Amino acid sequence: MDNFQLIAERLIIYKLRFAWLEIAKLYNNMASAYDGTLSMGFVLLTIDEEAGIPVTKIAPRMGMEPNSLSRILKSMETKQLIFRKKDEVDRRKVYICLTEQGKEMRKVAINAVFKLEEALTKDLKEAQLNGFFEVANHVPDAIGRFKEELEQQETVKPKEK
Repeated sequence: MDNFQLIAERLIIYKLRFAWLEIAKLYNNMASAYDGTLSMGFVLLTIDEEAGIPVTKIAPRMGMEPNSLSRILKSMETKQLIFRKKDEVDRRKVYICLTEQGKEMRKVAINAVFKLEEALTKDLKEAQLNGFFEVANHVPDAIGRFKEELEQQETVKPKEK
């Protein structure tokens, strides 16, 4: 085993990335059977089945950039999974709503998420799950502090001429 592998096996970020890539590959394979993608599935999960969701709330819920979301939404409209509806009071506000086909695909996505969740957790003890969530909940806070430290370093660093 080379040095990289020895080091990587002990890094949280490596384990997170590796695990997420495995999950993404699995979900994309499952979604492709329905002519969809992992991202489409997650968008479907964020949309309230009856009321829809303001388009401005989707990207933050998914942790993605709005321009990436625009491409996904356009593709989902083309596939007739969603449609846009203007708010009746504030015509500037646009809601993303599910078509009947979108509602069916949402059920497929929910089922896939819970099946994988069950597969991931069935052999774990409650203490292991609690430990995982404790670490997972710590990650965003640690990243926030790290970003602040980087910003501090940037303000202290001398400007180049």
